Amino acid sequence: MTRHALILADIEGIIGVYDKAQCTPGADAWRQARHLLTDDVNAAARGLLDAGYHAITVGDMHGTGFNILPEKLMAEVRCVQGHRWHPVPLIGTMPEADCAVMVGWHAAPDQEGFSPHIFQKTLRKLCINGSPVTEVELFSAVLGEHGIPVSFVSAEAVACDRIQGNMPWIHRFDVPKRPISQTEINTLRARLTDEVRQVASGSNTTPLVWGPHEVTATFPDETRTWTSPSATTTFRRLLADTALGFAPDAGIPLLLFILRTRCRMEEWTRKRQPPAARG
Repeated sequence: MTRHALILADIEGIIGVYDKAQCTPGADAWRQARHLLTDDVNAAARGLLDAGYHAITVGDMHGTGFNILPEKLMAEVRCVQGHRWHPVPLIGTMPEADCAVMVGWHAAPDQEGFSPHIFQKTLRKLCINGSPVTEVELFSAVLGEHGIPVSFVSAEAVACDRIQGNMPWIHRFDVPKRPISQTEINTLRARLTDEVRQVASGSNTTPLVWGPHEVTATFPDETRTWTSPSATTTFRRLLADTALGFAPDAGIPLLLFILRTRCRMEEWTRKRQPPAARG
């Protein structure tokens, strides 16, 4: 039987990323950080393949969703870039998957950490049924509604503390947020592969399912509380109110289409450049 796995990747929690310029699309430091991100994704994919998975889909979740270098991914890995609005916000059509791992994530905005946020800085704190959460729990609950369990997360320690508090079964991989040598990067990345392999080999994790839940979202000028029927509904509303708050709801799918098209053109231009000029 073919076993499928899903990797959702962000950039702030990637091994070797410690400066905000590395997370800013278009910056020279970001062009170099794309290689770090791609290498971490390959490391996680290698662990999944070693554990017996045969096909891997990767969702590029940072910014506009064009950060990973697809041409440098392993042959068994399919990368989905650019965000959609339907049927699942940011993800689009949910890939077939028996498990998911989350690579390179970050702390929530009410925590002390490297670039802590949920979607954008306008959301200062998010609680589900009274418990503060990070983006990882949000994504995990959306995946849970499709029967996909999340068993592994790599992020800085403060983020992992909260994530593990809300998802006690998850295997955490703490990533330092400071300058580190290439030797330390290589050592950590080898550990990442090994720990993903161990977790994926014996994972019987239950998907995270919230069901109807109470949401408390704190913004600079107000705190909003409402009851939501599902994680996907919560996810869509928070995205519409924060990262996409400047666009009318009906225009969001068109906006994301335009962003995808622009980014694909930029990537096409990049790939036509001589290798030395690509960064």
